[in-house]
Formats: sequence, C-alpha cells, structure tokens
Amino acid sequence: MAENKNAQQVREITDKLEQGIKELFESERFKEYLRTMSKFYNYSFNNTLLIAMQKPEATYVAGYTSWQRNFDRQVMKGEKGIKILAPAPYKSQEEREKIDPVTQKPVIGTDGKAVTETVEVLRPAFKVVSVFDVSQTDGKELPDIIVDELKGTVENYEAFFDALKQESPVPISFEDIPGGAKGFFSPVESR
Repeated sequence: MAENKNAQQVREITDKLEQGIKELFESERFKEYLRTMSKFYNYSFNNTLLIAMQKPEATYVAGYTSWQRNFDRQVMKGEKGIKILAPAPYKSQEEREKIDPVTQKPVIGTDGKAVTETVEVLRPAFKVVSVFDVSQTDGKELPDIIVDELKGTVENYEAFFDALKQESPVPISFEDIPGGAKGFFSPVESR
C-alpha cells in the first residue's frame, strides 16, 4: 500500500515536471533561442582547440560581420580576434586522361595514345581568419532559456523524496559538486 502511494507521488511530481518542460520547449522564448543559436557556426575540433587555447572562457564565437548582420552586435574597440582556420578552396586546371563513361577505361586516340582533356579541379586550402567571443561584443542581448532556480517547498517533501529514491533506477545522493553544478548523472560511475 505504502509502495503504491510512493509510486503515485513520484508519478504526480514527474507529470508536473514534464508539463513544465513541455511548456518551456513550446514557448516563443525557446523558439527565439533556437533561431539565434542556429546562426552560430559549428567549429571543427581543430578550431575548437584553437579557440580554447586563445580564449578558454569563450562561449559564443562568430566573425566580425556575422556579429553585425546576424546578432545586431558590434565588436568592441580594441578587441583582439581569435585566430582560426577557415576553408578557402581554389580551382585550378589539370590535364587528365579522358575516361570512357561506359567502360571506365582511358579513351585511346587514333594515334594509339590516351586522349587527354583539361578539367577544373577544386583544391582544398585554408586561410587564417579572426572570430570574436560574445564577451568581446556589445549590442542586442542574445536570448537565453535559463530557467530560474526552483525555490519554495514541496508538500510532504520527506515522503516524496523517500518514494523517489525507492523508485529511481539510479542511486540518488546529495554532495557538493565543484564548479557550481546543481547535479549530475554518470552511467559509468555508480556511487
């Protein structure tokens, strides 16, 4: 009987939590956040490393004109750019043997030699460009989805928490976590 009541309490609170999350994700605030975040370029592993080495505290990074056009922000005077590598492929002409589309073998001319043709080839290359972190800019605020920390009380908290611990498939405990985190889950660690 008590076990059934515990499960019911857990179900009620998780239903409320799910409803709150659903409302958040369907809100205009969340949609605006996603629209803004989609404008940020996804950097390669190497560029992410370059950014971290030059400005470890960087959070949102974009080019000078991208800050102006996409985010209504301006890089502040005197700010130094973070140097990364940007693709800069170029085209060149190359002489190649002509390949028969049916046989996939070189086309042979009347003189018995392979026929050649000039083709345009795209060559990979990179150039150094500067990007700037949001902390190096000012202007229109970027939207966020930070939700205020829950405050208040939960009716019958002790009973609810005991029920939650009994029904949870993972151990639940309280401890101080460095860096100000409010909690964590590790599928590898089990304490």
